[in-house]
Amino acid sequence: MTTTLRRTFALAAAGAVTALLGGCAGSQEQGAASPEPSAADASPSPAAPALPEAADGTDLEACADADCEVLVESGDEFTMDGSHGVDRFVVDAVGEDGIDFSGYGPGTTLSGHLPPPEDQEYVFVMNGFDITLVAVEGSSALLRLSP
Repeated sequence: MTTTLRRTFALAAAGAVTALLGGCAGSQEQGAASPEPSAADASPSPAAPALPEAADGTDLEACADADCEVLVESGDEFTMDGSHGVDRFVVDAVGEDGIDFSGYGPGTTLSGHLPPPEDQEYVFVMNGFDITLVAVEGSSALLRLSP
């Protein structure tokens, strides 16, 4: 059984990551009135980008045949049909540095890591099926498995 890692360049443009820069507030003398903010001063803070909608939502059972697109979090696991030598798939960790996962089968333990998709898409091949991290936000990720 072999496990390989390959890079696939994404043709679609990836979403931009917005960084917020904080300003320093100056000190005011005690008792001095602070000016009231005007509508022009108030800038709405952008909401964190939401994960794209997963084709199979959170239905991890859809991944039994290694053909699914699901939302996962650290600690999620699902049973696979064993057709790829993997009976159980575990999401070990999800975070800003990507996703760690493991696959278990008879006499087999495989593990891998995928970085977050920024300018390119990474694919991890585990016993004949592809694992792709489509998007990550906080402790949740959109994961795609395909034969």
